[in-house]
Amino acid sequence: MTQGPRNRPSPVGIVAVGNLKGGVGKSTLAVNLACWFGMKGAGARRHPVVLVDADAQGTALEWAASGLLPVDLIEAPLDEHTDHGAWHRLVSDARDQAGLVVIDLPPHWGPALTLALAIADLLVMPVTPSGADLRATQQALERLRSSREQRDGAPAAMLIPSKVDRRTAAGREIADVLAELGEPVGPSVAQRSAHVDAFTTGRWIGDWAPRSTAAAEIGALARHVREVLR
Repeated sequence: MTQGPRNRPSPVGIVAVGNLKGGVGKSTLAVNLACWFGMKGAGARRHPVVLVDADAQGTALEWAASGLLPVDLIEAPLDEHTDHGAWHRLVSDARDQAGLVVIDLPPHWGPALTLALAIADLLVMPVTPSGADLRATQQALERLRSSREQRDGAPAAMLIPSKVDRRTAAGREIADVLAELGEPVGPSVAQRSAHVDAFTTGRWIGDWAPRSTAAAEIGALARHVREVLR
């Protein structure tokens, strides 16, 4: 069985998952992180973990349509029509009620990232081994550091080597490349078919394939997140 937060409460805070480039695996990380903390047996947790789908593409919403995910989901897309104050209040209220909120951010639109950085406690930023991803990540980090100037150093950040294929030179080197960007680097999450299968069945990876390497990688990432939010 995949190791989980048995007999321990979920952390409290807001975790934003995103980057300025699409296709980096952010929905996979957001949904599975939320479910890892929200799964049955999470100890002193009094309320469900809340997953906020802020991406108009609605991947997390589609995933949760099965009713099989151990989280509550709020559909709250961020776009040019969003009332920023109302969105912040929605997320803050969810945190007050649930303790832990995980946000699946939209790609490409910088203002959405900026809006989330104004309220998040931790930015989890998946990065795939490509030049385009690294350029987008550097742009996202500029927004992060600007936000920190307004928030006394918050939020924390964690770069995640995502969709990694260690058979390639880029896959083997991505963690070292990310370390040069000046932010903590978390555990790698590889490109695995089990994640696709889990989405297809409407389950999170710890439910679909609890003994898999894919589930173990999500568990390692979740434990890092929990330590940051302590």
